[in-house]
Amino acid sequence: MANNDHNIFGCPGSPPPEAQSATEILPPWVFAKVVDQLTTAVCIMNADARMLYVNRAFTDIASSQFLDVLRETISEGLSRNAHEEQPFCDREISVDPGNQGEPRWFSCSGVWFCEPEDTAVHCGHCAHSTGPTCLLVMINDITALKRQQEAVGMNAMRALLAEQERVRSMREALQAVIFQMQGPLNLIGAASDLLARRNSQSDPALRQALHSATTVGREALERLRTLVPQVPPEAAAPVNVNQLLREVLELDKQRLLAGGMIVDWRPTPTLPAITARASRLRGMFKQLLDNALDAMESNRHELRELRIVTGLEDHTVFVMIEDSGPGVPQHLHWQIFEPFFTTKRAATHVGLGLTMVQEVVNEQRGVIRLDPDCITGCRWRISLPIRHVDVA
Repeated sequence: MANNDHNIFGCPGSPPPEAQSATEILPPWVFAKVVDQLTTAVCIMNADARMLYVNRAFTDIASSQFLDVLRETISEGLSRNAHEEQPFCDREISVDPGNQGEPRWFSCSGVWFCEPEDTAVHCGHCAHSTGPTCLLVMINDITALKRQQEAVGMNAMRALLAEQERVRSMREALQAVIFQMQGPLNLIGAASDLLARRNSQSDPALRQALHSATTVGREALERLRTLVPQVPPEAAAPVNVNQLLREVLELDKQRLLAGGMIVDWRPTPTLPAITARASRLRGMFKQLLDNALDAMESNRHELRELRIVTGLEDHTVFVMIEDSGPGVPQHLHWQIFEPFFTTKRAATHVGLGLTMVQEVVNEQRGVIRLDPDCITGCRWRISLPIRHVDVA
């Protein structure tokens, strides 16, 4: 669009003679009619982000939520130094209506241009302004393409999460063994040190046995520690929290349907990105959602409802996850974060899930807390700072 010299919006360039004659013959409303018939949504906004013109395709997609996201995404900084703005191409925006429908994606391209002098005077702009005063934006719906890409990406993500789950289970099993062995080994070492400090010569065989047991036990623990799989490093990048939560809900979709659970999904449309490791953050949200599903599945005769809310507050992105399960007793609110503590069946859970959640929140310099005022069920609130932090 920026290289097109044959447009009707006052961009520089001299049209060919035949175009000049056509412009003289055809009235301006003909061009407006043509633009109105385009399947591509078109809008023109001024430097104050006020809409000056929209075509029919734009009206079809222009909900209040869409307009908020559009202004937030492409209109940032319109009112300052508009003459320095550069054209942009294929900038993606997404609109998630939450419970009201499926998310949609759009590709936006735009270019600045100058209003005619008579229009500028009529609109109150300075007639001798040297900079562009309006932005032409063209918007294409790419929802179908994005859903195809998401379907392919979701299959790859399921395979990746299955591998990560296998590695995590192995890590938890080995860490549980190390934790269980460490206690008796400490007692044996303490007994051996006590006998050595007393200089007891009455039973040297016992002292030798205790010393040998301590040495062999410590060597075994070191070998076990070397067998614990290492988590591959991941670079921090801007992350959309709404997108991660949508992915986690999609991953748990079959379980949600099988359990007859109601999902109340209320995302804030214009949520800023945070700097984080996407897979770690995704794993944290999935752990919290899996815990909620486990709790609700134990309620056979109660309403099963999962509520997820995102928002912005005091330069932090917050996420609230609430379920209608039996909840956590008040006296266990702090104990549940301890390693290897679990209220579930020990045969299938070793008690490291919430420990991992706490580690990820600490990496983000965030805060997680269990709402003590929640009467029924369990309500988690996670606050993550927007500003860039060192998550190493």
